Amino acid sequence: MVEIGTVTLFREKSVVHKFTELSDDASDDDAPVLELRSNRVTIPVKTKMSTVMVVVRGQNIPSTMRMTSVVVDEIRRDANVLRDAVDFDWDSQWRRKIAKYEADNNPNNWISVHVAGEQAYASREDQTTDEQKAIAEVELLADGEEVTEAIVMEAASNVLGALEDLVVEHDSQTAFVFTPFPAYHRAAILERRDRKAGSFAVAVYHPTPQKPVRLSHFISFCADMTETLTHKSFLDRVQEMVADKTIDTSSITPAFVQATRNRRRDLMESIGDFEKVNKVVYRPERPSFM
Repeated sequence: MVEIGTVTLFREKSVVHKFTELSDDASDDDAPVLELRSNRVTIPVKTKMSTVMVVVRGQNIPSTMRMTSVVVDEIRRDANVLRDAVDFDWDSQWRRKIAKYEADNNPNNWISVHVAGEQAYASREDQTTDEQKAIAEVELLADGEEVTEAIVMEAASNVLGALEDLVVEHDSQTAFVFTPFPAYHRAAILERRDRKAGSFAVAVYHPTPQKPVRLSHFISFCADMTETLTHKSFLDRVQEMVADKTIDTSSITPAFVQATRNRRRDLMESIGDFEKVNKVVYRPERPSFM
């Protein structure tokens, strides 16, 4: 039997500049030689022998959370996946989690899974880009722990072959913290929309100790909430552009707006279904999805 600890999602951005010759024309505005942008989920898994750190990285938050739910489920189903993670069919699991809306409108979406520092799966077919190699190197060095500028520097040096002429800027922000408790699961959520930051918390209570709500289902529920809020923000912006008569100068098409509305409707149904069968409590209040 394994125990899943506190699951945390970070928004991360690492920018690496390389300066080979400093001159009067050199500036910090030079194009970076490497840029890593992703969402990073850390999952501590306590076994009888030790604690294994599992990491899921992804291009956007909802997809990263949905793949995290897959990883949590598979570990709970069979802890041997930690030992044979490379051989597991993560690809089919990942593809089942991609909604048609996502496949149609976000072809650059990607995910990767790392167990004890080793990359077990990456959805992108081309694993030879500096970005992909650097992400794998960062996780190997971090081994599930906090990513620092020093780790990014070492990873970039290993990938780019430079040792002394790199400058690294690394920023990490905690966006979600999932904490399992005996009576309930709780998520603390930091929102960042329209250049504003806010936060709220949501908890789901177990019907009985013998029949708890699966953590994976709760994470997927939070992924649906997050995506719905993203679509709400976009559709609100579209309404403002229509009112200002600036929508015609944008690249936003009526077909995309309608597809987004349909996707939000489907997500709202999923959220409503989860709330009907579970005791869900929001603090300070339930977000407005419409």
